[in-house]
Amino acid sequence: MQPRKHQVENDFFALLKDGAVKKITLNQKVSTEIKKIFDDAAFDFKPSDVEEIEFDGNYRVDPGEILFVNFALPDAITTAISNPISVQILNLEKDEMQALFWVEHKKNKVPVIYFQNFDNRKVLKNKHILTYSSNTYTKLDASAFVVDETISAIFEGKKFFFKSYANANKIFSLADFYQEATDADIETFAKNKVIEVDAAWFKENSNSTIRKQITLIQKSNILKDVDVSKIKKGATVFELEIKVSKGKLCFPNDVKVCKDILSFLNENLYVGPITGTKLRTNSHRPLKSKALKDDA
Repeated sequence: MQPRKHQVENDFFALLKDGAVKKITLNQKVSTEIKKIFDDAAFDFKPSDVEEIEFDGNYRVDPGEILFVNFALPDAITTAISNPISVQILNLEKDEMQALFWVEHKKNKVPVIYFQNFDNRKVLKNKHILTYSSNTYTKLDASAFVVDETISAIFEGKKFFFKSYANANKIFSLADFYQEATDADIETFAKNKVIEVDAAWFKENSNSTIRKQITLIQKSNILKDVDVSKIKKGATVFELEIKVSKGKLCFPNDVKVCKDILSFLNENLYVGPITGTKLRTNSHRPLKSKALKDDA
């Protein structure tokens, strides 16, 4: 019987900036080390008791929580996982990487994928890199790249899990799940039957925060069938005066006031139940009634 050769693993891949996928072939020793890096990072990133929260652009996670979106992986990734033999090997001299990912094959389950952000700063080529061995420094002549000990996202069971929208968006575009309102979106918002706004001024003066607030209002449909007088009265609790004309909420040509009105409509202003202090939050989600009962 011939001695068994070291297997070359095909669980490590690079997602390129053009959307293509290349495999990163590793010998068995290195594969074991890389696998451990991703496994350990995944354990910290998404422990078994973590609370999963569907991302809507209006919540920032606390420790013990993780965001997710329902997501379909690009065909290039699913094809690479199902048929790695057909995938070309990464060429560090030519290929521009966007992310690294490790495929973890769970028993009797679909693969779980651990993603790590990547940028050109992690590529070590055409640089004067010195390596140390036996009390002597020598120059690294070969090209190399850095594998971090952290991950940025996990794909599991048709869900894309992440903690930072910015980091996750560098791997896959999440614009469909959260985006700033475009000028066309502002025009649509301005046509809402319960508001009065100068659309031209709004488009010219809306900053990133205002545009995101508009997106959230449109997505939540919170202005559908609202009681305008109730909104006006509720706003006075926060010393926010909203003018009403002909049954419509009037937005003045004032960026700060518009921002405050939008925050109020998105229910980002609230009164502390204990001290009665008026507060603003940029992160909230509905609390399930069961949670209230459990805490009672």
